[in-house]
Amino acid sequence: IVSVCTAMMFTSFLVDDWNVEPLSVNPMIGPSAETLVALGAKDSFLIVVEQEVWRLVTSGVLHAGLIHYFINMFALFYVAKAVESVHGFWAVSTLFVISSTGGTILSAIFLPQYITVGASGGILGLIGACLSDIILNWNLLFNDFVNPERRSRFAHAKVLVVLLLDVVVNIIIGMTPFVDNWSHVGGMMYGFLCGLSTIHMVSPRFFGDERRSHKYRLVTLRSVGFLVGVAGFISSSIVLFSGDGVTNLCPDCTYMSCVTFPPM
Repeated sequence: IVSVCTAMMFTSFLVDDWNVEPLSVNPMIGPSAETLVALGAKDSFLIVVEQEVWRLVTSGVLHAGLIHYFINMFALFYVAKAVESVHGFWAVSTLFVISSTGGTILSAIFLPQYITVGASGGILGLIGACLSDIILNWNLLFNDFVNPERRSRFAHAKVLVVLLLDVVVNIIIGMTPFVDNWSHVGGMMYGFLCGLSTIHMVSPRFFGDERRSHKYRLVTLRSVGFLVGVAGFISSSIVLFSGDGVTNLCPDCTYMSCVTFPPM
């Protein structure tokens, strides 16, 4: 994923003849909007009217500029490496694509008038999956018996803080041109649901709890994660492609993602 994003970052500058837009236009130090669109940025009109559905995927490997790229690649390397070490390359890639695509669909619905790019939706999807794992296995990670040393519990807490900090940074970046928070929120939501649907919880018997409710709880969580995720993906796709790619169904939702730049 990092290699693809890097190749597309290089290509975007190459196509734009190594020109950089003024900071008043693109504060991320990057190419023009026309170049990003030519390479596959999210453009709701082209996705819906021209049926260029592939933009829902390609926008997730493009970046608005060098600042956007380096922040995302740092986060992607940190998070994806951890997830890949446990679940493997294909699981990480699948989760990234599902989260990124789902987030872009929401972006196309609520921000049809804006061109946006970025791997942040997929990255936040990975973070969402990690958070679901942390929440459901909280008793294991912060249990005094399993982790008697304070250093071990501190290390787990540090990971949680870093993940949440990355979420905050991405939300802030999502307020700038060519980046949006709808893809961020959507990606994190789908990642969390994917995490629920595939989660492996430590049995309560490990902690001396002999109740048999663990199995049913696990099945329930997996079912909810899967069903809600699929329902959300299908329903949002229907909403997007039943529209005209221009009309904003929620004008006030724009304020969640865009601020005037430069500040007045």
